[in-house]
Amino acid sequence: MVIYRVVVHQERLFLCGDAHRTIIRLVGTRGSSKPVPLAEKSICRVVKETCGCCCKTKEEKAEYSVNCPTSVGALLLVRLEAPSSSPSSWYCSNVVVTTPEGGVSLFPCYQFISCGTLLALRDSKAKLVFSDVLPGELDARTNELVQRCQTYRWSCYDDHLPDTMSGEDIMSLPAEAHFSVSKALDMVLTVSKILVELGLHSFLCSQRWSGFSQIQQLCRQIETPTCRLVERFWKEDWFFGHQFLNGANPTLICRCTEIPPNLAVTEETVGASMEGGVSLREEMERGNIFLVNYWLLDGLTANTVNGKQNYLTAPMILLHKNSNNQLLPIAIQLKQSPGDTNPVFVPHDLEADWLMVKTFVRAADFSDHELRSHFLRTHVMSELFAMATLRNFPMVHPLYKLLAPHFRFTLEIDTLARQLLLSDGGSLKEYTAVGGVATLEFLRKASASLKYPDLCLPDDITGRGMESVPGYYYRDDGLQLWDIIHRYVEGIVSYYYCSDDDVSRDSELQSWINEIIVFGRLGHQSKGFPKSFASVVELTYFVTMVIFTASAQHSAVNNSQLDYFGWMPNAPVGLQHPPPAIKGGCSERILLDSFPDVSSTVHGLATVYLLSKKPADFVPLGGSGEQHFTESVPLEMLARFHSDLNRLSRDIRARNAGLKLPYVYLDPALVEDSVTR
Repeated sequence: MVIYRVVVHQERLFLCGDAHRTIIRLVGTRGSSKPVPLAEKSICRVVKETCGCCCKTKEEKAEYSVNCPTSVGALLLVRLEAPSSSPSSWYCSNVVVTTPEGGVSLFPCYQFISCGTLLALRDSKAKLVFSDVLPGELDARTNELVQRCQTYRWSCYDDHLPDTMSGEDIMSLPAEAHFSVSKALDMVLTVSKILVELGLHSFLCSQRWSGFSQIQQLCRQIETPTCRLVERFWKEDWFFGHQFLNGANPTLICRCTEIPPNLAVTEETVGASMEGGVSLREEMERGNIFLVNYWLLDGLTANTVNGKQNYLTAPMILLHKNSNNQLLPIAIQLKQSPGDTNPVFVPHDLEADWLMVKTFVRAADFSDHELRSHFLRTHVMSELFAMATLRNFPMVHPLYKLLAPHFRFTLEIDTLARQLLLSDGGSLKEYTAVGGVATLEFLRKASASLKYPDLCLPDDITGRGMESVPGYYYRDDGLQLWDIIHRYVEGIVSYYYCSDDDVSRDSELQSWINEIIVFGRLGHQSKGFPKSFASVVELTYFVTMVIFTASAQHSAVNNSQLDYFGWMPNAPVGLQHPPPAIKGGCSERILLDSFPDVSSTVHGLATVYLLSKKPADFVPLGGSGEQHFTESVPLEMLARFHSDLNRLSRDIRARNAGLKLPYVYLDPALVEDSVTR
């Protein structure tokens, strides 16, 4: 008789059951054990309580013994089966088995075990598909993916957009995709708190703004220290330019080497706006002229909000870097087609005209940010990568182990976004100028224009000519973070893929990228996405992009929202007055009447407050508690990854100490590991 010591690690989540009705079986190269019920009374049980928000959860480890007449040989699988009569589900973190010979093996799980569940867990040693040679291992690998493909099904959200997870609401999602209790409760409490505070003000106020002091009263309910600075500086030209570099949407600005033919700007137009009497042509040659172009907003059908027509523009902004390295706007054209009713505004126009025109730009920036740089490029793309990963990589695959932590809660937050923000009745659809039919119109155009280099920060920076602009902290911090992630990914990928041939013959990997291309509608040659992988270098770069998108890029465009959008005049969700068609027709009263009404403002502020608030169960980049790797080389790579992240965090904080407007959104300590909000 031989005895196997089995330790089952269980996370006691809210309304979860117990493991005692589950049956365990050990499978080895020489046979398998008899099925053993995990009896309610284990040999030893250790309970550890952890607090998340107001909810206490318990982490338990229970020890069991599995007796066998003889050794089952080298352990291959741990089978867990819950009978169909099992009344509830429980969450298994992992199973640790100590063999009679003294060997210890970890079997990661991180899944719910519910009635009728049959799982075959592999040990933690990562294997590529061609490394599995035993029939039992191959069968387990195949069966796991078959089951996953049945659970995680694609759904067509729109013929022109990437496909999504199938599910009408969050209750239809698999249990593993659901928020933790602390996060779910935190979101409910946050929504209730902000709607009470802002909603009360909305109830007491008229729909027409009486003045900026009234806006100030509302916005101060939720403002941050940075938001107070935004309120102070929002009218100033240097701050207007600063936001294109380090605000919530730092992904549009490009170096300008030729004036676009549809931008009616000449030397005479902007000559007086540039210091020192320099010429526009000379400054372009020196690399000091920049362009921001919101062409994706052109031709959209603006929304009607609370019975009031809103207006969208597609501005083109020309900026000049002066001798103080400030980016100052020197010309703004609000529509794409030049003409008598679409004048080019310059800083020397009337103050009211210039402020009104800049406000239309900020409204356009809000629309572009929420749908393109935030929702499409981080949420939608991360969901695409998550679905392909779940459907094509079994848990034993090294890329599953590497990527899985970066998709935590992504499926649920995207389902909620479609349900509560983008659907009929949702905040974005109902209360913004880019809502209504414009939402889908814009997303289709943005998706059609998306290219692979747009998601790869080094290529994006080079493509926009922004390599050497001083004070571009999004670029500086982002490129360092990209390099740190790339170094980590390179170490893991190179360890498991010993040659380019290993990459080419990994059928699961090739299936993964094929699903990303097919279901993401990314196959057109002009988009530049790889349709297969042929080298370790190519694979490393793509996986780096996936992790960067789900963590750093999302942090840059998400966590900055409250700071820069919390002062409503700096980011109106819509404008209720037509854009100026002539010069000299604007005033402060017209600007106030243009702003979204109180109700729309409340919904907009509540949304950005919720999305920007640090969650109760925040997990920083690289901080996942799930143990997927146990081999020495990957663990060394992970330790170095943590060390590099800590060093960068210290450097960023030291730099920020001397800045009037600190850039904190790519500090690794504040970057979340996945898209969860």
